[in-house]
Amino acid sequence: MKGVTVQELIDDRTHNLELCIVSGQKGLLRKIYNPRIQKLGLVVTGHMVYLHPHRMQILGNTEISYLKSLDEAKITTIIGELCKNDVVCFVITRNLKAPERLLEETERKNIPLLRTKLITSVFIERVTRYLEEKLAPSTTVHGVLMDILGIGTLIIGRPGIGKSENALELIMRGHRLVVDDVVFVKKMGAIDIYGESPDMIKDLIEIRGVGIVNIGRLFGVAALREKMMIDLVVELIDWDHNLEYERLGLDEDKFRLLGIDLPIVRIPISPGRNASTIIELACRNHILKKYGTNTAVELEEKLLRSMKAGDKQ
Repeated sequence: MKGVTVQELIDDRTHNLELCIVSGQKGLLRKIYNPRIQKLGLVVTGHMVYLHPHRMQILGNTEISYLKSLDEAKITTIIGELCKNDVVCFVITRNLKAPERLLEETERKNIPLLRTKLITSVFIERVTRYLEEKLAPSTTVHGVLMDILGIGTLIIGRPGIGKSENALELIMRGHRLVVDDVVFVKKMGAIDIYGESPDMIKDLIEIRGVGIVNIGRLFGVAALREKMMIDLVVELIDWDHNLEYERLGLDEDKFRLLGIDLPIVRIPISPGRNASTIIELACRNHILKKYGTNTAVELEEKLLRSMKAGDKQ
């Protein structure tokens, strides 16, 4: 199962968590598997039934103030029970001073005790966003991901069919590359699918006959996107004269990715067809559909009205 170590949490600089280790340093390789956190609240009063040990445990001003108000026997009992549950880690917010008994017990049990100067609400918002991103369901897809007119377009197809070449043509028209060849895909939230590039091939594109080129250096950073939500899938397929292809656009197929159905357009490739232009056209048409305009449906309705008018005559 995918997880994030406490050490990774401390080392992160993107989400400004501002964490430092206070005690329990030997437990830094413990892993967090759940993006949800727990603010201890009632748990510190002794209601251990509400404790979720597999989550990050937050102690804010309320919890620390309450613990400091207890006598030595009571605080020893509560902290002993807390640390008995094999908690992943504790985080104290507002740069508050940890009770001495908590420092001793977390050090003895190798449970990381962290501290941040952020207020509780800000820290919870940031760390939740970080964990959701890191623990999101993910996979890899062979293809090219582009930003075409603001539409995240995943171009797929068999090897050698021309995905990268069409992507290059689209870049030369002013559209932007996210990644070529291997798209790292994550499901964020309930229905959003995002794609980004593995670090090894970031900014690179392979063109048969030329080799690997760096798009950022050739066209500038404006030709690149770091990540993009995938809105549309375009599949390039070989033209088969024995098959009937969609002519009107009434049938809308779906491409299932990480449990989410994405709209897919299949474009047959043959000599003389400008596939990059058709891909751009598909994106423009997708934008129209998003705003409620479906040309194929409008045409069908006109035909039906015309047929009804003819019958009345």
